[in-house]
Amino acid sequence: MTAGKIILENADYLVLDKAAGVLSQKDKSGAPAVADLLQKIIPMPFLAPVHRLDRNTSGLLLLAKNSVAAKFFTEALQAGEVHRTYLAIVKGDPGSKGTIDAPLAKDEEANEVSVSSDGKAAITHFERIELFPASALVKVELETGRSHQIRAHFAHIRCALIGDKKYAKKPWSEIFSRPALHATQLHFPDPKTGKILQAHAPMPEDMVKLKAKLKG
Repeated sequence: MTAGKIILENADYLVLDKAAGVLSQKDKSGAPAVADLLQKIIPMPFLAPVHRLDRNTSGLLLLAKNSVAAKFFTEALQAGEVHRTYLAIVKGDPGSKGTIDAPLAKDEEANEVSVSSDGKAAITHFERIELFPASALVKVELETGRSHQIRAHFAHIRCALIGDKKYAKKPWSEIFSRPALHATQLHFPDPKTGKILQAHAPMPEDMVKLKAKLKG
């Protein structure tokens, strides 16, 4: 198993185009996470993800290579200085653009998130990029970073991600092997200079094929 492709790297950080199916962080399954797989190739004394991507979400993941950088990035993330943009393929048509502002609560035992007045604030912005018969490609930007936020929010507006076994219904949950979600752009400040850096990862091959299939 490969962790993915390294996009940017210096002494303080590493930006990975994470492969779908790889954990961002270790969980109860015992499966190797991104840092474990990278350490086998390039041993590093410290390597920790700054944020998370769901196991089956592909795309850009920022990892800190030392504790000072980890603290800097954690504070930058909390301050809203780390910006993430995703591509998602959803059922139906969510509209040309919009904002989903709906608090989310997580059932830890079921590992499932739902919209709830008792949940934590969650805000998702989207713009439709392309419309297909009965489905659409959308660009998504997160204002908050809750677990499963994009997946739960689009399910809430009845435009669940295609391939999402947890939040979509048949047949949409069955026509793709994973939730059709990819982290395509990442903006973040450099720990030493403060300069805003940008990384880009194009849509992966499996989603390109899905898009072609949906276009007919």
